[in-house]
Amino acid sequence: MRGVRQLIACGIASAMAFVICSCSVQPCYEDTDPMMNTVLLASGTGESAKADSLRVRGVTPTDTIEFVDARSVTSFSLPLDPASDLSRFFITVNGIHDTAVISYTRLPHLVSPECGYTFISNITGVATTHNIIDTLIIENSKVDLDGKKNLHLFF
Repeated sequence: MRGVRQLIACGIASAMAFVICSCSVQPCYEDTDPMMNTVLLASGTGESAKADSLRVRGVTPTDTIEFVDARSVTSFSLPLDPASDLSRFFITVNGIHDTAVISYTRLPHLVSPECGYTFISNITGVATTHNIIDTLIIENSKVDLDGKKNLHLFF
């Protein structure tokens, strides 16, 4: 009986050693954070506009996160909240504050076996308080890893 137990234990140890040696941990070199890309445009003309200063903060029920604090910019990128179907941003352009609310649906997306999953979003609606933002238009509703423009912000 004792010999059978030793044989089973040896078999289990051999199987575990085989499984551990056969798995290799590869590093993840791919981008795993989809970003919503927004370009700034002048109201009325639709020409590319440069904001002298831009500050964008994401607001969640528990925290405020600063995403952008830059000078002399014509575009910016923001992540959407992967845990919610709505993201709220406080946007300050040239010292004037505004709020933008982006609603979207989320779908899990396998980046690669090494990198795991991320969420691809599809923008379903936008709203602003219209203090400095004249219009916010959806150009490409799919927010994924390709880096395409998603929104046009007219101010």
